[in-house]
Amino acid sequence: MKRFWIFIIFIGCNRVDQDFDSNTIDFEIPQEVIGKMTRGINIGNTLEPPQVGEWNNEYISEYFFDDYLSAGFNTVRIPIRWDKHTTKEPPFIIASTWLDTIEQVIDWGIERDLFLIINAHHDWWLVNNYDSPQTKERFHAIWNQIAKKFKDKSPKLLFEIINEPHGMSKENVDELNRDILKIIRKNNPQRIVIYGGHSWSNSDHLLSAEVLNDQYIIGYFHSYDPWEFAGKGNGLWGSEFDVNQIKNKFKAVKDWSEVNNIPVIISEFGAIHDCDYNSRMLHYFTYVKEAVSNGFAFQAWDDGGQFKIYNRNARTWPEVKDILIHTYSDSPENFKAQYVNDNQAFLSWKLNENDGNCSKIVIEKSSNSFPFKKISELDYGMTEYIDNSANVVNSIYRVVLICTNDTRKHSNPYKVAR
Repeated sequence: MKRFWIFIIFIGCNRVDQDFDSNTIDFEIPQEVIGKMTRGINIGNTLEPPQVGEWNNEYISEYFFDDYLSAGFNTVRIPIRWDKHTTKEPPFIIASTWLDTIEQVIDWGIERDLFLIINAHHDWWLVNNYDSPQTKERFHAIWNQIAKKFKDKSPKLLFEIINEPHGMSKENVDELNRDILKIIRKNNPQRIVIYGGHSWSNSDHLLSAEVLNDQYIIGYFHSYDPWEFAGKGNGLWGSEFDVNQIKNKFKAVKDWSEVNNIPVIISEFGAIHDCDYNSRMLHYFTYVKEAVSNGFAFQAWDDGGQFKIYNRNARTWPEVKDILIHTYSDSPENFKAQYVNDNQAFLSWKLNENDGNCSKIVIEKSSNSFPFKKISELDYGMTEYIDNSANVVNSIYRVVLICTNDTRKHSNPYKVAR
């Protein structure tokens, strides 16, 4: 019955899909899609600089998507700036070369069965001149062209209306969300559209935004809280108060999501490399754990710079990738590795109930930037371990639960210092 109902909608909208058989394509509702998007990453500072290559990064390569897929990600958010590629006078035409470039990137992701998010990112010309009728008309024209160009792409391509419209009022953003959704729906009646609130699109801004009356929408928010730590690298992070602040933030968004029956993604979060190492690892761990626990899909921010996660040229991943892929709601918590002496470290952690899904605990260690290696295997239920090997100082430890279907549930990594 489900497929028959969708088929009738396609006929009623006279929709022809060039890439897929309209009898088999299945536009699932967002509540079903959100459970499949789960773990994602951004290709930041790449297609949204004024000119490609100006901010840390060269043009996107196709192999990025192979590496995202093999790493375990299933969603890629692709921030895009349209201003520099669009004429400034009516009818506000986007350069065909730019649309073709974006289409190539989309196709690379779709061919690998990834969920993709494209948006309008860093288009400050709109934010700074929103009261101008011509400015609104130009942005409307841009989204009208995007919606037409990509209307026949896989339903795994999602449209995000605008990124962090800092400088626009709540009323302005509410109006913009309504207007752009209406434009998109002319050619994409069931494609999922993602919207957020005003300012920096934090959780409070989503919660205060006007709720769109549409079946195929997802809400988004960003969070680099606290910015003094995550964005500037100052101080330490990870006290009970710090963790509870994040838990409370996510709980408020979950409550909003349930009341309004709108799924949620956190499409940007992270902490810069200048942060204290153990604090930074716990920060990522806490964000992912809370996203998973509350049923949110996530896309970590990767800008190729201070928020770098993927080494694009070397095609390697530091520890953050494992946190993003292997953190679960019941991963080991409160993990610490304490210095005893140069040849001994004391490890401790807390376990959550696993309903018999996990059978053993593996202790892993990384020294001198080498990959993690197993140093011990323990019965499930143990919460302490003493490492008596050499090279304890500056070594990094983590606890891994081995569970059903070989699922690995990691703790946060922890570096030992004197």
